[in-house]
Amino acid sequence: MDLAAITSQNAGVVTIVTDGAVTASVPVPGKPAAVAVDPVRGIIHVVAVETKLLHRIAPDGREIARIPLPGAPFGVAVDPTNGHSLVSDWEGSGIVEVGDAVLREIATGAAPSGIAVADGLIVTADRDADQLTLIGDQTRHVAVGHHPFGVTIHDGHAFAANVLSETVSVVDLDSATLVATIPVGERPYAIAFAAGRGFVTNQYEESVTVFDAASWQVIGTIEVGEYPEGIAPYGDRLLVANWFSDTLSVIDPMAMQVTETLDMPAGPRAFGSFTATLP
Repeated sequence: MDLAAITSQNAGVVTIVTDGAVTASVPVPGKPAAVAVDPVRGIIHVVAVETKLLHRIAPDGREIARIPLPGAPFGVAVDPTNGHSLVSDWEGSGIVEVGDAVLREIATGAAPSGIAVADGLIVTADRDADQLTLIGDQTRHVAVGHHPFGVTIHDGHAFAANVLSETVSVVDLDSATLVATIPVGERPYAIAFAAGRGFVTNQYEESVTVFDAASWQVIGTIEVGEYPEGIAPYGDRLLVANWFSDTLSVIDPMAMQVTETLDMPAGPRAFGSFTATLP
């Protein structure tokens, strides 16, 4: 089963798309933007910024928990080993781990936004520190471009979209070093991988930059809706949430073209790993 959960910030709704069809619309008041789907359990984790609540939603649309959050919560990821949420504090310098309640705080750089998790490693994009924080057996910091926002882990590397540098930084996770910088479009926001390629949403260009996942060389551009933000693989396709167009672009990653456009409630953002393939 291919599952996607798209947050619509303006409408206060999470739209659930299962195997290509809209199957539920869940009210989430409080300007939801960030969302992550547990790749093991299918539980949807959503942060409502204004109410400072973490909402957990079952794949069928049933809300199963609401948990108060400290600080100014924004970004969210899921630890697949235990199903815990990891939530960034936009106005602070840390993230919190959340089970049935907040369990612990973890220090990062200033204004963490995006969070990625893989193989026991947590990576945060620290916007105001111009760095990634790598959290594992030890904590390491790696300088990247200006205002990193979305971050994705792929093939032993972290890829960070630098909003004001118009680049993607590539960081080797073993050595904690910057190994490449990829030029992309204006105001890059988030990154996803599919079909041996990387895809980067460019907010100000209504486009997605495509690069080869092995060589990191740019190979093309795809036109999408207005102000594209969240992007994630979905079966053999990619989904892009277009905030200002109120649409979801469906992309064929091999053909590098939009194959379908779905209407969404007002203000779709879907910041985070908002898709999963489940048994």
